[in-house]
Amino acid sequence: MQHWARTVFEDLLWTNSEVSQQTRVDAMRVIELIEECKTHRFRTEELQKTANQLLECVEIEALAELMWSVTTSLGFQNYAIFVLNKGAHASLEPRICTSFSNDWIVRYIESEYQYIDPVMMKAGQSDGWFTFAQLDNNSPAVRDFWLDAEKYRIGRNGICFAITQSEGERIGVSFSSQAPQERIEHIVRKNGLDLCILAKLASDAFCFAASGPAIPDDTLTVVELRFLHVLSTSPNPQDALELSSCFGSNDALQASIRSKLGVDTVFQAVAIAASKGWFNLLPYEANEVLRPFEPLNASSINPQLSRDLNEKPTLKDG
Repeated sequence: MQHWARTVFEDLLWTNSEVSQQTRVDAMRVIELIEECKTHRFRTEELQKTANQLLECVEIEALAELMWSVTTSLGFQNYAIFVLNKGAHASLEPRICTSFSNDWIVRYIESEYQYIDPVMMKAGQSDGWFTFAQLDNNSPAVRDFWLDAEKYRIGRNGICFAITQSEGERIGVSFSSQAPQERIEHIVRKNGLDLCILAKLASDAFCFAASGPAIPDDTLTVVELRFLHVLSTSPNPQDALELSSCFGSNDALQASIRSKLGVDTVFQAVAIAASKGWFNLLPYEANEVLRPFEPLNASSINPQLSRDLNEKPTLKDG
């Protein structure tokens, strides 16, 4: 994957017959100096600014907006950050942060496309990057998958990065488009290394923002903490104590909580959990759909496509 400096110089000099051979030699030396520099230089100030923001990103909403900025500034149509493997500690809840429309996400889940999607299949095999042109799209099931995706304006061309984190989580970061493959190849030639670094930063930010609760293993489980959270937010705590369908045996659950925290009542346990901020660390639930911003102005687009184009990136449980 060439860095942008080489491509820029090639476009300027190698297509110009009036440039001397010595100028070309000098240009190659400049390219080597830039590409061997230990400090990465992004192609544009906008990408550099986005990289700095990704380094400090701690919230899914902010991550969604930053990724949309990268997607549109480089000429892609959609992005997706998705969990391929939760790792040994299983600290990530299955989820995806993406700009795909809600209709496509529903269709994807209902059709169980995670077992067919060639991007997800290849990303799950090993770390690294690949363009969609490298995928095996010959099977009838995969061809049908792409035909169905195109109905939702999901492009079959793009690039994907597979990244394994220090705790074993494997994250996929993809950018896709309906543009011809030649256009994607041009984007990758000029911005490939920048995209690789941005994908790693996005993966780091995603793992931090989407992590499960940082509660010691010998303290409360997520199920126990959810029970206390329901208890703390219920308008009638006595009724909340009778809940059983979601939490199993209430008696056993309450006894476990009291024993672990060394308290006499579950209401004392609520106070401890609230004081330690554990409720703020609970994983997102299915109804927490985030719509942080308007990605596009589709006024100049075919009205039949306007609704899809104006749907915002959402966070969905996978």
